[in-house]
Amino acid sequence: MNFMNQDNIVVIALNRIGDVIIANLLFLLCSIPLVTIGPSLTALYHCMLRIVKGNENKVTKTFFRALRQNFVQSLIAWLALVIVGVILFLNTHFLLQNTSEAGKIFYYLSGLVLVLLVIIALYIFPVIAAFSNTLKNLVKNSVIFAFMHIPSTLLIAVISILPMYMTYQDLTLLPLYSCCWFFFGFALTCYINSFLFYRIFKPYLETSEETEEIKEVSN
Repeated sequence: MNFMNQDNIVVIALNRIGDVIIANLLFLLCSIPLVTIGPSLTALYHCMLRIVKGNENKVTKTFFRALRQNFVQSLIAWLALVIVGVILFLNTHFLLQNTSEAGKIFYYLSGLVLVLLVIIALYIFPVIAAFSNTLKNLVKNSVIFAFMHIPSTLLIAVISILPMYMTYQDLTLLPLYSCCWFFFGFALTCYINSFLFYRIFKPYLETSEETEEIKEVSN
């Protein structure tokens, strides 16, 4: 009876593992068209942030509700990131072959813009998942959050990028890595990042919740 108690640490751990696996499979399923990766990632972060916060809602219901509510903004953000990223990649590849001084200057400038783009890509989908605002303000807030919390930003970048980089370093283990990514890799990465994002977002989330409560009382 004690083992089946919902407060039992083993039960909590098993529930958490189940939530991560379900959220990961939902993310992959909804990302199949590729253009929907952005909305799917926002929905995944919405689920993980709610779990970190302590809201034990059903993952499937939470995922699809967040996917529907944030679809347009996340889709625009994703497509914009892909387009700008491709342009920057082609631009840096071209400038790398240019040995002139001007070419080197533009190469380094393109590199700085690419770094900024990566930072926005790391933050924009969690920010969309956590806050309601115009896309312009959400992008601006993503940059502000990133530079206000540089150590956390660096850690988030390592957690997000390093596992994917390591996946392709040993091709003999690629089937094993692929299995890990299929069942829990993406959701686990978002879950770990969500502890950092929630700590960053928490003061502003509390302000938003207080504002909503004031509105409800006034009505």
